[in-house]
Amino acid sequence: MVNHVEEIKERLNIVDLISEYLPLKKAGVNYKGLCPFHNEKTPSFTVSEQKQFFHCFGCAKGGDIFTFLQEIEGVEFAEALRMLASKAGVELTTVNPREHNERTRLLDCLSVAMEFFKNNLKNAPAGKIARTYLTQRQLSLDIQELFNLGYALESWDALLKFLKEQKFTQKEIERSGLIVRSEKNNSFYDRFRNRLMFPITNVYGNVIGFTARVLDENDKSAKYINTPQTEVYNKSRALYGLSLAKKYIQKMDAVVLVEGNIDVLTAHQAKLRNVVASSGTALTEEQVRLLKRYTQNIILAFDADTAGVKAAWRGMQIAIRAGMNIKILKLPNQQDPDDVIKKNPQQFLTLAKAAKPIMDYAFTVILKPLDLSQAFAKKKAAQELLPMIALFPDKLEQQHYLKQLAVFLEVDVAVLKDKITTLAQSSLKHPVKTGVIIKEKTEPSIQEKTEKIKLLERLLALLLAYPEGIEMAQVLYDGQELSGQEEELKILYKKIISLYNQDKSFPLEKMTFEGARLPQKIQQLQLIGEELYSHFDQAKLKKELVVLLRRIRRFCLQDQLKEVEKKFTLAEKNQDEQTITNLSQELRNLTEILRTLS
Repeated sequence: MVNHVEEIKERLNIVDLISEYLPLKKAGVNYKGLCPFHNEKTPSFTVSEQKQFFHCFGCAKGGDIFTFLQEIEGVEFAEALRMLASKAGVELTTVNPREHNERTRLLDCLSVAMEFFKNNLKNAPAGKIARTYLTQRQLSLDIQELFNLGYALESWDALLKFLKEQKFTQKEIERSGLIVRSEKNNSFYDRFRNRLMFPITNVYGNVIGFTARVLDENDKSAKYINTPQTEVYNKSRALYGLSLAKKYIQKMDAVVLVEGNIDVLTAHQAKLRNVVASSGTALTEEQVRLLKRYTQNIILAFDADTAGVKAAWRGMQIAIRAGMNIKILKLPNQQDPDDVIKKNPQQFLTLAKAAKPIMDYAFTVILKPLDLSQAFAKKKAAQELLPMIALFPDKLEQQHYLKQLAVFLEVDVAVLKDKITTLAQSSLKHPVKTGVIIKEKTEPSIQEKTEKIKLLERLLALLLAYPEGIEMAQVLYDGQELSGQEEELKILYKKIISLYNQDKSFPLEKMTFEGARLPQKIQQLQLIGEELYSHFDQAKLKKELVVLLRRIRRFCLQDQLKEVEKKFTLAEKNQDEQTITNLSQELRNLTEILRTLS
């Protein structure tokens, strides 16, 4: 396993991997970008090509290519190993067969099904109905091949039989979402029949499911049906066309979001390649997170009517909360993107460039039918628009739109500020279930613990960059209070002090560890040190060291104080006078020390 890890690291560059998820810019010897793990306006996410490590100075996440993939994809190490091995061309020989097989077999089954559908579309006489439909939609053979379009035969078991011939079990086929169990006789039949098949892929291009369009206009069943949720497919986490569009989205720093799969095909055929589809659903938190890897800018293309604005808004709330910049592309005469692009691709490009920020568009559409000379109309406008403005996490954006609304309504902006403050307070007490995450107030102990870990990491990074400070550090702070999540940092702190005491030249290569985690942590800390302290002179480094040690000491004393207070409460409850006396003195001592550190 370790050999595989090292081989993969040798073959893959962390800068290339992370660049597939977010734009990185050269900053000195390192690269920087907006962190994909928390909302930020100023880049604090740093990637070291030399050390093959990343670290965010905002949320403190960091690690190597495996850590990054686990965090960004939400997978376990075994799955990250499999994904990166495939990317690096490394054959895994020691992966647990069960870990490998269960997911891989489902992906293989879906991939084989895709090839079956493709062959039906190209060669089966029954596939003529699908070929005719695609010709009518003016979709070329090249675009059909690029998106692996297919046709499901009008048969109850053609796919089931074929997949069994390919040595897939009935259970695997069922778990892939390709067959359905009959309620009448408990037998299985093909889920998709006489339909045009659109394979849905994950960001790596693996087939995870299908969207199927009805071809017989007399068919009364749903026009589109999707693979149900499976172990590999979750509709809320997929965007049609993203695996092909992602590099163009990143290059152009914008994504055009359309409703239908055909819109995506037509756009890509016209070489408008940063287009993806939400497949008729409002954007989900997971989809926004996917898009945010590649851009902060969403251009929404949909029918230009009031209902359309409101429907789009429901899906945009999550994106706005995530700090995305959203614009509306106004389509003429309530046409689909497919229609506009076919007639004139250049016009679609022009419309995209002229797209309005979503709030400007909302102002126009919502205020236009209202008689704003009437008090009731002003009230209605405020009721519609203020909840929208309240969603923006950036106060500057909120202020901008509040001032704009105040001008339209001819009211004092202070009145609107009061109303939006009331709205914000209400949403904290009664969060609206819109898919938007409203952050609850975090317990102070959790915040403090996170802050303490950040300070400890900065201390260790400083000592690695400035070994002369170790002498002072070991006198002022022994690290004994550290426990729990801080245990790893405690071990490193002691090892750093021990190495320095053995050899003042501080030969870091002689530091010994068990396992791979601590050496990786050292690399991460060195990256932090480079970013924070490379421009510090000796005097500034010494001053920073004193400040860090005082702050860490203060956090540790606060933790001790809380523990003593708990014991004191218990002693009072048990009426243990001697313990109460002892703890009272301990509380006074700790409080006095804390006062001197303030």
